[in-house]
Amino acid sequence: MKKRKFNKKKNYNKNFKKTIIITITFSIIIIIIATIIQLNGQNKITEKCSYLDPWIIDILAFVAALFLIIEGFAKIIKNHNSSIKIQFTRIIRIMFGFSIITLHIIQFLHK
Repeated sequence: MKKRKFNKKKNYNKNFKKTIIITITFSIIIIIIATIIQLNGQNKITEKCSYLDPWIIDILAFVAALFLIIEGFAKIIKNHNSSIKIQFTRIIRIMFGFSIITLHIIQFLHK
């Protein structure tokens, strides 16, 4: 009986580690893609435009993005025994959060 519990715990840890690795990998990839798209888009504009959004939009975007990231990681940690298939929507949520933060950092630096 104890051997069975040990194997379950080992599988839970394995699923959790895989989920975290995939989440971090996909998040880094989405940050790179968002940065490349944003910077290439800025280079193609002939006139240097400033972003017209007020600073409150950037703050709200940061708050929303942080919520997505923190809530996504909290759900992954809370449900650490779930398979990657079940965790995938949480991974996507975290990726959206990182892409929003990346785009708004670039826009903020441009202002």
